[in-house]
Amino acid sequence: MRILPFAGLVLTGLLLSHTAHAACDTVLPPQVRSIDAAGTYCLAANRSAPIEVRADNVELDCRGRTLSRPSDSPGFGTGVLLRGDNLTVRNCRFEGWQFSVLAEQFLNVQILNNTFIPEGPAITAYGSDRPEGDGLRVIGNRVLFYGSQNGAEQAIGIWHSPRAVLTNNVVAGFMGHAALQLDRSPDAQLTGNQLLDLNEGGSVGVELIFSPRARVVHNTVMLRRGVNAHGLSGASEATCIENILINAVHSGLEGCVVTRYNVEQINNGD
Repeated sequence: MRILPFAGLVLTGLLLSHTAHAACDTVLPPQVRSIDAAGTYCLAANRSAPIEVRADNVELDCRGRTLSRPSDSPGFGTGVLLRGDNLTVRNCRFEGWQFSVLAEQFLNVQILNNTFIPEGPAITAYGSDRPEGDGLRVIGNRVLFYGSQNGAEQAIGIWHSPRAVLTNNVVAGFMGHAALQLDRSPDAQLTGNQLLDLNEGGSVGVELIFSPRARVVHNTVMLRRGVNAHGLSGASEATCIENILINAVHSGLEGCVVTRYNVEQINNGD
């Protein structure tokens, strides 16, 4: 008899928690392009204007709204520019930008649960080579290149940012060089990412450039056909566990000092 009241209290608590999480300090007007003060900001409608965050302690929650490049724009531009400490971008949909999210001069940035239909790199971050890391977390994003009119060297690119965390991201239909590229970003954690339907002619699922000691676990890399592509490239002192590499002619696992339960499969059937 006491179970139902208790369940009701739990449900009420969850609803209140969701309401608190969904609240925001400021609804960002469509014409406002810059955030210069701390706070939680959200979108109430789709918009075609970019956003620059130039303050610390800012959360931007698009609530599923779309930031699209203006059709009359002479260039492709940047959807969201992040400069500051303790910044979060979540629940946004980006369409048509040359740089959808660009982070630079930052500490503790989170890019969470966004969807990208890009005309260039979806997520680009330039860190500061802090040995302890910049606190970069890229989690739960979806990057779709189907129908893209412009190429990109990488779908997600991280430079000079040690200890970056990339988890549960999906990249699909990418025709460029590297789906995930980390350059001079040692000690990264790459977990549960799915890199699917990549260009079989020379793409790389994960490229590590001067980025030793990466932990590469539970990722999936799938090329369209087994022609001349790499699952992993540039690994050095890496830990590679339970990754699935489909049609990756060059697995790249030889650069891993720890390898367990990885699966390699070539499937060129008609």
